[in-house]
Amino acid sequence: MKITDAFTAEHAVLYAQLDHLEKAVPAARTLGEVQAMSALLESALSSHAELEDVLLLDGLDPGLAQMGKLERVHSDHDAICRGLAKIQACKKRAEAQRLLLSLVQVTRKEFDLEDRVIFKVAEETMHPDTLEKLGKTWARRRGVPLRS
Repeated sequence: MKITDAFTAEHAVLYAQLDHLEKAVPAARTLGEVQAMSALLESALSSHAELEDVLLLDGLDPGLAQMGKLERVHSDHDAICRGLAKIQACKKRAEAQRLLLSLVQVTRKEFDLEDRVIFKVAEETMHPDTLEKLGKTWARRRGVPLRS
């Protein structure tokens, strides 16, 4: 499996989580519920972003930097992390709900950029063997058994 396929599959799972949050966040009755939802999203996104940075984006730095896309990806990742931390510090449910729903939209836009541009650049600029090797590294890091 290519690294781009692995991250596309992770996006599919995370999109389902985002869909659920869009329904569940407005119905949350307590600040604690919203913060718990935020913490689950943070756990999933931080793991995803860390692997994405190390396994894919670091190797694409020159090409993406010229396109002005690399700075945006890193900026979006940082904004999402800061926003999730703000939710944990919120004192009011409504503010936490507003922030979390806003971050859901930012995350969707970030994934769209990656799906449409970043992964395409990777496939066009990286050798197919490199994409496969990075996919195997992703599988090992995720604990996915590899077939011989």
